[in-house]
Amino acid sequence: MRDLLTRAVSLSSLEKCVAAVIGIVFIHATFRVLEQTLPRRFGRADARYKVRKFVIFSGYFSILLFLAILFEDRLGRLSFAFGVVGAGVAVALQDVLASIAGAFSIGFSRLYTIGDRVQIGDTRGDVIDIGLLRTTLMETGNWVSRDLYNGRIVRIPNSTVLKGSVFNYSHGFRFIWDEIKVLLTATSDCKLAREMLLRVAKEAIGEYLLEAQTSWKAISDNYRSANPPLQPTVALVVNNGSLEFTVSYVVDYTKRTAMQDQLFTRIVEEIANCTSLLQWALPVSTVTNQQGSPYAIDEHLSSSTHGADHAADAR
Repeated sequence: MRDLLTRAVSLSSLEKCVAAVIGIVFIHATFRVLEQTLPRRFGRADARYKVRKFVIFSGYFSILLFLAILFEDRLGRLSFAFGVVGAGVAVALQDVLASIAGAFSIGFSRLYTIGDRVQIGDTRGDVIDIGLLRTTLMETGNWVSRDLYNGRIVRIPNSTVLKGSVFNYSHGFRFIWDEIKVLLTATSDCKLAREMLLRVAKEAIGEYLLEAQTSWKAISDNYRSANPPLQPTVALVVNNGSLEFTVSYVVDYTKRTAMQDQLFTRIVEEIANCTSLLQWALPVSTVTNQQGSPYAIDEHLSSSTHGADHAADAR
């Protein structure tokens, strides 16, 4: 090993450059094969992902170590030149360096991990990869309903986390507050409607209410926060002469659309069984008085008749 290092140091500059190219290609090919084969020995998806990332970073480190050993005798003389060039590179590649700094920030501060649902800027989705320069998301929402995948894979520079807000749906408290609105006629039984909506909401979220309470307790232990009501609530306002009920509840962030479907299905069934006491309110339409309206026609006929009478008197 010592003889090999001595030979490497004694090579000429041209020979070292050729050796560097050959060494980089060899190391890259070796770790590429390991990246494709080694993760297959692990059954769990998260374990395969971690092994693959470890192999990739080990390959980068091996290349840097190989170059440092190969050009060991010239590093001291080139330190000043590297400093000058490094300053220029830092200015030219400031976005790249910011993304690398963002990757370290994501890792050390645990802004998010693989599998978390996050919103970075205007993009929302599940994190499927965290690289040195970019974070990859499987996007949700946009032209499809809320928490459903739309099929797009989005790559966001890691520097974005240093400049804007990051919303994490998965870290700590896995639940979010959501609400639906139910519009009934003013003649509907207000008390019966409130009781029915509360009962339906409690039955729907009862399966994971205890889990939500436990999860919030963990949040309150780590952060100074008030204890919000996790039980469903119903609020009433009068909107254009109709009764508008707002049902608020906690729901798993991955089941928002499914929960709304479940709630509305039950509410429709309940109202169908109480048609004499509960009735859906029809949407209110606003009528504007335009040229084609009946009032405009009446005004036109009135003015025409008045004009004809005035002509007869003139004769």
